[in-house]
Amino acid sequence: MKKLTGLLLGAALLAGSFALATSADAAKLRIGAHRSLWGSFEVIADRMGYWKAEGLDYKVGYYKQGKLMRNAIIQGNLDTGTTGFSPFTTALSKGAKVQAIGVTANICAAVSIVVPVKSKAKTLADVKGMVFANKKGTSTDFAFQSYVIPAYGLKSSDFPLLSVRATERIAALISGNAGAAMVGEPQTTIAVEKGLVRRLENLCKYDKTRMMHIGNPATVKAHPEMYVKYFRGWIKSHQLLKNDSLKYAKVYVKALNEVGDKAKLSYMKHVVKKLKSDFFINMDTKKYLNDMASKQVKLGWIKKHPDFTKIKLVDDSILRKVAAEMGFKN
Repeated sequence: MKKLTGLLLGAALLAGSFALATSADAAKLRIGAHRSLWGSFEVIADRMGYWKAEGLDYKVGYYKQGKLMRNAIIQGNLDTGTTGFSPFTTALSKGAKVQAIGVTANICAAVSIVVPVKSKAKTLADVKGMVFANKKGTSTDFAFQSYVIPAYGLKSSDFPLLSVRATERIAALISGNAGAAMVGEPQTTIAVEKGLVRRLENLCKYDKTRMMHIGNPATVKAHPEMYVKYFRGWIKSHQLLKNDSLKYAKVYVKALNEVGDKAKLSYMKHVVKKLKSDFFINMDTKKYLNDMASKQVKLGWIKKHPDFTKIKLVDDSILRKVAAEMGFKN
């Protein structure tokens, strides 16, 4: 446990988005937003003023990887964010305190295996032996190791791993440091439109890949009313995507350009539709977590795991209550 704590502390410090909470920040919700497409719900809620309209006092920090948000929550530096099912499962199996409060979205269509545009590879089998850029321990890494590779009759050792963050994988391909990579949106489409990479396939036929919405257990217990306001604004983002995806894309494109991603509305209006609302934690979700944990034991990532159908740190009751009040269904 001491080793885990040290590793998480180091990663949280690398995230660098928030300092430790002070008494002045006690009633301010610290929100993490992912730099990939699934962080757009937070971007929209912020830019459209949804949280402000709910009277939520908050601040947003942007993260290049979901694992960094998980680590920041464990260290008490963040109150809510998103991480992959895999990092969440690993953390709880090692005794860390982070709470599942919902599912962000189904992202399988928004994550693709890509190669440099001039690569001769047409299928994953053609990539065998090449360095593969992904991030070890993430949900995309888990899907690749547990579902994608076996579908081709291959093994993990056939793909030497270059473990880099999501925003660094296109650069790894362009520099020649990797021959293939797992890349999410909008980075994939931006690179495709620039003529830098091409897609081989996405993850949908292999895995129902999702992101876990997580919270700080101490804050959830002390200030549930903040999460009610948070989720009201967050669900409004889902509603906007469902009812006016073009407006959603316009707001998101403006935010992307401000951080240097240079996205264009011409294609982002289609990219945002790859996100599918799927945010309740049902029994099937919990069984999926148990199966994932069992596979992580075989991979050597963890030694044992709790029963995710019973553990108290898997609880989406606040989200369910808010969704019911707003009349929103997946």
